[in-house]
Order: sequence, then C-alpha cells, then structure tokens
Amino acid sequence: MNERLPQISTTEFNSFAEPIPQNSEMIPRDAELYMTKEGHIVNAEGWFHPSGRILTEIMYVPDGQGNKILFGQNYRKVTLKPNTYAPIPYPEREEFLAEVSPDYIQSASNPFFARYKQFIPQEKLHSRFPTERALQQLLGKNDEISEGLQKDLESMKKMLVIDLDPKELGVAGSLSLGNTQSIHDFDVVFKGEAAANLTVAKKIRDLVREYPSRRVIEGGKGWNIRFFNEYGTLMCCFFGYSNPQDAPLFQFEMDIIEEEVEVEGSVSEERDSIYTPSILGLQDVSLKKVRKFQANEKIQLDKLIIYHTATRGECFNGDYLIARGALVKVKTPNEEFFGLCAIDRDAVRNLTPNWPGYYQF
Repeated sequence: MNERLPQISTTEFNSFAEPIPQNSEMIPRDAELYMTKEGHIVNAEGWFHPSGRILTEIMYVPDGQGNKILFGQNYRKVTLKPNTYAPIPYPEREEFLAEVSPDYIQSASNPFFARYKQFIPQEKLHSRFPTERALQQLLGKNDEISEGLQKDLESMKKMLVIDLDPKELGVAGSLSLGNTQSIHDFDVVFKGEAAANLTVAKKIRDLVREYPSRRVIEGGKGWNIRFFNEYGTLMCCFFGYSNPQDAPLFQFEMDIIEEEVEVEGSVSEERDSIYTPSILGLQDVSLKKVRKFQANEKIQLDKLIIYHTATRGECFNGDYLIARGALVKVKTPNEEFFGLCAIDRDAVRNLTPNWPGYYQF
C-alpha cells in the first residue's frame, strides 16, 4: 500500500491508513487526516468538498529538522510556531507553503470561505486515516498507552455523565496517525446524531463554567468544548455528523455581496455551532461597517457561518456576539439565505462569554 512512500515505516502505517479509492468518489469527514503522494499530511476541512477534490488545511510536511516523528520520519507541523501551540498567522504560513508546493498557494483563486485553505485533487492523495479505525487500533494495543487512553475515556464518561458507544467515537490529530510519543492532548471525535452531540458539547460547556480547574485556554482564548479530565489530560473534543449529508453546507453556492462587514446579534439556533463550519442562527441583528447596503434595505441576515475550526462551540443560544466577515448570499438544495461568513481566527467574539477572562486578546 505504501509503494509510493518508501521512507514510511510500513507496519504502523498500514495499521492506521486506508488507500484512497481510485475509481469512485469518496466522502471526506471533517477533521480526518489524509496523506498526499508527496507524503504531506492534510486535514479535511468541513463537509463541502467539490467532486474529485477535498478542501484541506496542510498540517505536516516531511522535514529533516522536524520534531514530530510520524511513521519513522521527521515531520514539521506547519500550523503552529516551532515548539509552541501558538498558531502561525496565515500570511506567514503561506510563505512557507510556497516553498513546499506552489500549488498550495490558492488564496487569490479560492472562494472566500476557503481563502486560506487548499483544494487537493483526489488523484493526488495516497491514503486516509479514519478516526474510528485509529481509536480501535490504539485501544487494541494492550499497552501502557492504550490503558491510559481507556482511562481518559472512562474519566470523560464519568465527568460528563454520558454513555459512550465506541462505534460513535474516533481520534483526530496526530493520534489518528498512531503518534503516541508526544501526546499534547486527546483529540476525541464524537460521531452521534446532532441532538446527542449538542448535549455532550453543552455538558462540557457547563463543566468548565462551574469548575475553573477544568478550563482550557489556548491560542489566546478559552474553549467551551475542551477540558482537563481528572488525570490532567487535555480532552479536545470534535463533533461530526453521523451522516455527512446532514451538514447544512454539504452542498452550497456562496455569492459575496460585500466584504469587511461587521454584525452584532443574539444566537437563536445552536444545533450546528459545534462543527466546522460553525453555523449559528441569529436574531436582533444589527449591520455595522456596511458600505453598499444601508439599514433600511431589505436584507434579512439571520445566519453566521464561521469557516474556521478555532471557533467551534464558541457560542450557544442566548449568547450575544460580534462578528466580522463578508456579507453573503448562500444557496443550498434546501434553502437560500443571507448571512455573514467569517474566516479569520479572531473574527468572532462572544460578548457574553462562558467565564470572565475567556479572551486574552
């Protein structure tokens, strides 16, 4: 299976990887990792992927000086500053990616929602790393690592008072590649129905609101859907639709009306707030910093689309927020609506955060 990647350690790679289907369309899942034929590791972003391509964020590239060992090879994580967990701003990241592959510089040609991401043809992919397969592989090793992961899952079950069906769980991030040498956090993926996922997310939000010792602050902000368990493990929670086609933006078209728009409003629909993209229903919306459209024009803006993974679970019903992005018109097979699409890491701010000091910028 790894005939194109001779430097990759075969046994471990084949335990976690699956080949890319060559004669049929695949349906990528958000937060699932893929390896290109050049050995680059990329993250599927969201649930919309055009025919024959996937929308990705480049995560790891082979680098002899890299400090991440994956399948026996040195890699560098290109999304974070070296030896930190601070994100690299997109313009700086693009400079480095230009050296990796000019094909990754797509900001000028991509649609607005994918301005900072990369579309990769399916034919250029070598393998995928399903999150549920990775978890089962890790738990089945019967070693100290598998024992620790099992304890973390049991701790999460107890702290959140939830039942965990192993079939609805997976692991993301470097754990899905079998990396257990330098575990910073436990990236657990919930794959239940939307209502069940939302229940779990709100239990985490309530937990960190009540117990300051469980709170996680990374990237200059707090997190409503991350927490420290009783063993001090950072549980980083991702949520996926059990059926990808349930994602509101599984198929869509987006027209830009105006960029650099700012809105304020209250969250009125939270069901899809915990995914990438995060989609929030809004009410009592006020448009600000709008040049083309005035307040008396008939635009009913009632949704916020956050195409950025760092804002998952930021806001729930009743929260009041301010957001910056593009005023857009969206068409899906089921509806048409006006919304604001935000793509920058700091573009959305909850003005009624879960606890004082939630934001550090």
